[in-house]
Amino acid sequence: MNTQNVKVKTATKESTERWDENPLSGVIAEQKLFLTEVCGLWNLQLEGAALEKELSRILVAMSVNILKYGVLCWFRPAPLISLPVVQPWLQAKSQVIRLYGVCGREAWELSRKRLIEEMDLARSLLTLEAR
Repeated sequence: MNTQNVKVKTATKESTERWDENPLSGVIAEQKLFLTEVCGLWNLQLEGAALEKELSRILVAMSVNILKYGVLCWFRPAPLISLPVVQPWLQAKSQVIRLYGVCGREAWELSRKRLIEEMDLARSLLTLEAR
């Protein structure tokens, strides 16, 4: 307890909890969970539109995390992105193509295109604000 210049009754106990060293650890864990979920869809044996919809949902959620939390610096020719945040999404590409074929490739392309469009929009807005 720190009681210097403070009445004994009002002194508070100092926290012994450690601060998380990596502020992105929650997002990284979520990305890895999404990757596991993508691979686990194989066990559900979904087909056609249901499979593509579920794959797209997961991959787009991963790309949204990249956009919101993974971009470390927008003010470069190409945005600086945290590798631990983007890596599970990149690993998901090979998994969805290997496990789900054409359906997986289409879901991946949708996710990739959406991420590119959102990044372009964000960079445009930042450029306008800077003027």
